[in-house]
Amino acid sequence: MPLLDPGARREYLEPAAVILAGVLAVVVFGLFMHARANSGGQSGEPDPIAVPTTTADQIPIPLPSASLPPSVVPVDAISIERVPVAGIVDLAAEGTIDWVHWGEQGRFSLERDAGGEFAILEGTPTAPRVRHTSSPQRFTWRGGEPMAKTSGVTSGINTCGAGNGFTVTAPAGTGRNVLTVYVGAIRARGDIRIKLSTGGEPVTDILENREPTMTTAAYVISYQASGTGKISVEWITGATFDDKCGGVSLQAATLS
Repeated sequence: MPLLDPGARREYLEPAAVILAGVLAVVVFGLFMHARANSGGQSGEPDPIAVPTTTADQIPIPLPSASLPPSVVPVDAISIERVPVAGIVDLAAEGTIDWVHWGEQGRFSLERDAGGEFAILEGTPTAPRVRHTSSPQRFTWRGGEPMAKTSGVTSGINTCGAGNGFTVTAPAGTGRNVLTVYVGAIRARGDIRIKLSTGGEPVTDILENREPTMTTAAYVISYQASGTGKISVEWITGATFDDKCGGVSLQAATLS
């Protein structure tokens, strides 16, 4: 067979190259669709772009900074209870911090706890001031000064006339304390007023007795201050029902 000249060869080869290129394109497209079918693709849409995900346990959670709870600041608070006086009052047992008795050795005498360090104090006395032995209750103590002990006394101090009375003070702080004051009234109205030096509202009460015999009561005063200070108890004759000597009396006090 005679050989084709170069021009003839181009005439036959160029159409064959186009046909071969088309066949290759069809094969490549078929292989591509087959690969998509095996990978789970169901449509002709392009695969979505994979976005990296973060699980919940990988997300950093901001934690509050550790801090101490705010300190509780005590408020200036007073509560009182007026109770009947027991037949026998053991001052040494009740007054774990301090105790005081008035009047056993005279109208200006104070019999007190030798180890109490003068926590309970009396304010400036007002006139008149009279020793009495009219208490229907008896007061006992041990470890006292200047009287070391007693099995029971009925003494105290008394004042006459409206406006006259007594003042008792004790330390106050952020801890809770109890001050018990043993008082009385003879033909008079006794007015009590209790106040903390650190603030708060005063607390008041009255004890009235129109009879010639003494009526007694114990004021149990529970208190707590917002700082260091003192509590003051004023026991004053608010009114008298006797022109001679109607007034209030003071027998003892304890602090615990």
